[in-house]
Amino acid sequence: MKKLNIVLWDADTQKDIILKSSKFAVPGAYKLMNNFGKAISYFEKKGVLIMGSVDSHVSYESYPGTRDENLPLHCIKGTTGQLKIKSTQGDILYVSDQKYNQDALDKVIVEIKQGKRVYFEKQTQKCETNPNIEYVFKKLGIKEVYIMGVLTNVCVKYADEYFKKLGIQTYLIKNAIKGKDFPGDTEEEAIKEMIRTGTKFIFYR
Repeated sequence: MKKLNIVLWDADTQKDIILKSSKFAVPGAYKLMNNFGKAISYFEKKGVLIMGSVDSHVSYESYPGTRDENLPLHCIKGTTGQLKIKSTQGDILYVSDQKYNQDALDKVIVEIKQGKRVYFEKQTQKCETNPNIEYVFKKLGIKEVYIMGVLTNVCVKYADEYFKKLGIQTYLIKNAIKGKDFPGDTEEEAIKEMIRTGTKFIFYR
């Protein structure tokens, strides 16, 4: 039976970000590919809804004046690198970052209730830039979100912050996240900050 108010959120487990051969790969993330897949299977068997984000760029992603001003080209919509890694693929419905009308979103919710995994496309590091997430979450009455994926101190952290703004209890899955340390912005520091602001830190078994 589906637990319609609990979500496993899979952040950006895509080939360009995970595979060792990619120029944009998160160092060591490829070692967690099995863990990512096992986490999805574990939560799905418990009836938890599977959702997440995917980068779906149409050009270079750039944040002028920051360390991410000149990011390598990655996750371009329609390319092999934009696809999810094998262990996190499945029966997926992708929701674009264009605003859907209510009827379209209600159809997405029907698909979710029928067991389809739903992933929200985004052009930036913040999943909240997809305007369709909030409606879906509020309509389903989401109360808890378990987060896995990459990067812990970027997209995972931003997702955690967004869900807290929606009044949702967040959980970070220790054995299914991977970050990358930057000067003044380490994975460990990001985890500590998330926990300080209410996130709970767990293992899946």
